[in-house]
Amino acid sequence: MEKDKIDVKEMDLVFFDTELTGLDLKHEIVEIGFVKARAGTFEVIEEGVIKIKPVRLADANSEALAISGYNKPDWAEAVDLKTGLEQFLQHTEGCMLVGQNLAVDMMFLKKSLEECGLKPNYFYKGLDTFSLGWSKLRNNSKFKRFSLSEMSSHFQIDPGTQHRALDDARTTYRVFLKLLEF
Repeated sequence: MEKDKIDVKEMDLVFFDTELTGLDLKHEIVEIGFVKARAGTFEVIEEGVIKIKPVRLADANSEALAISGYNKPDWAEAVDLKTGLEQFLQHTEGCMLVGQNLAVDMMFLKKSLEECGLKPNYFYKGLDTFSLGWSKLRNNSKFKRFSLSEMSSHFQIDPGTQHRALDDARTTYRVFLKLLEF
């Protein structure tokens, strides 16, 4: 399909979040959570979480591992990076990705896909709830960082367990809907 013929309003949205072993490019994705929603109605089609077994734990930031909840027992059934990315791509074909602070997640996703010899199958542009929140709430003095935590609190959304990929993807989805109403 030619890029100039694509109607982005007709694309399903995949709200996603990654948990990482740190924020440097040497770090790895250890979890991907996603909520797929139908274009236009935003009805949830499916959701899931993919745990990925890190291979360079010696490079990991211990604080990042603690924040993401990484521990060997919970990751005992985790898959390798390529398998995890292939599983994620099964849900993103022709979709637009949405995230909180999307640039970080997209950077790690792109790097990981390249490492595994895989190509994106989703639209090359995405939506960022951080940017949307800033544009809609910037005149509200209670906002300082426009974080997912700040916005979920403002909209009285239960964030579940913060820094767990599926809960953060669900929260991003709910915050996005609230921001559209605002």
